[in-house]
Amino acid sequence: MQPLKITIKGDYYDCQIYRGRLYLWTFNGELKVYNWNELIRSFIRKDTDKIAMTFCFLDGNYLYKSSLIELFKDADFKKLLLNKFTRIGKPDFQLSENELKSFLFGEQDTPTGILPTDTEIYSNHLYFIHEKGLYSGSAHREKSDKYPVSSRPTKLWDCNLLSIKANKYPQLALSGGDQGLFELNMATSLPSNLDRVEQKSPIFQISKNHSTFSNYSYLNIYNTSLIENSFLAMFKWNVIKDKNDKDKPIRDFDTYINDQQIFKNKSKKHFISWGIEDKIYKAIEGGFEIIRYNNYANENKGEEKFTSLKTINLHAWKGNVVNGGTAYFGNIVECENALIVIQSDGEYLTIPGPITRWRVYPRSMNYENHLHVILDDRIEIYSFNHDYFLDQKEKEIGIQFKAEKHRRTFRSSYFDDTDESLFDNTNFPF
Repeated sequence: MQPLKITIKGDYYDCQIYRGRLYLWTFNGELKVYNWNELIRSFIRKDTDKIAMTFCFLDGNYLYKSSLIELFKDADFKKLLLNKFTRIGKPDFQLSENELKSFLFGEQDTPTGILPTDTEIYSNHLYFIHEKGLYSGSAHREKSDKYPVSSRPTKLWDCNLLSIKANKYPQLALSGGDQGLFELNMATSLPSNLDRVEQKSPIFQISKNHSTFSNYSYLNIYNTSLIENSFLAMFKWNVIKDKNDKDKPIRDFDTYINDQQIFKNKSKKHFISWGIEDKIYKAIEGGFEIIRYNNYANENKGEEKFTSLKTINLHAWKGNVVNGGTAYFGNIVECENALIVIQSDGEYLTIPGPITRWRVYPRSMNYENHLHVILDDRIEIYSFNHDYFLDQKEKEIGIQFKAEKHRRTFRSSYFDDTDESLFDNTNFPF
């Protein structure tokens, strides 16, 4: 099953999507915010296409509901929904820069006037980094505000970071190259066994080893280095007594597991590896290897934390693997000459380069089925919709979807423009 695609013409540098708004940075230093829900409505020509378009582009989480998964076992129901996806997949959804203007929510110069190295949005805040440090400013602001994003963000740290990645919980992994791996921890209880490196902000050093980029795997952080061995920084819950003698859980650092241990590899040759949630990946000559990570394994009972699943081979013309990521719908592998999506149903999608930037949103409440790819003269927004029909426990490609108790019931952003964030009920100090 092939994904749907929306193509927006223009010269873009970075992108984010959050609570019904599309954020686009341009190379000339502008930040433009668009009404994503209205944009999608403009593509709906028939009332019979409303539901499918909503699931594809506005509420990618809804079809994972356990009650619907049971319905997918009914062949007739499954065929009906697949036909709806197929029908709306036939038109070519395209917007020119001029057509895009009608959906503009607001525009401004990018905060601090420097193009960001990396960005994240959660809890109505934009976090971004560039050569001057780490910053935070309010986002998802009211239409009545002068700017859609705060033009006077708060500087949280002056370290020149390479990448940032948000957790489901109030933490942000910070990769600082030769400076090491850090974490901005905004929880009410802070770790007891890590060094705090910034007094004004709750930033802690996880490791002094090189960090190119990182991502969360349950409580843990998988640290990727392009020049050294990568590793999994393990955390655990410790319970202490607070001032009222009540139990207080603290997420403390536990230990490191390097990629040679994970992949049982004794070779000294360096290959890039990355991980998120229940899967860890390592590039090899001509492809990559997949390991399943069982965070809950009882090793005393002989259960293994790391189990080899399979090896994927890639065509030589695509070049060496230089970056990777994972979503529910599959693996995203950036090579020197192309971006490849290995879908969880076994199908492949190849997007020829050069690629400026790409993003997935596996921790979003609405856009976990999206892949955004910025190329020289356009951004392509893909919606993958095959993964709902798969057995999540058996699939070998992509993150295993597990329902979480805190996920909200369906309130389609198509109908009421009230997309929810995973972090909206969490109190943050910034």
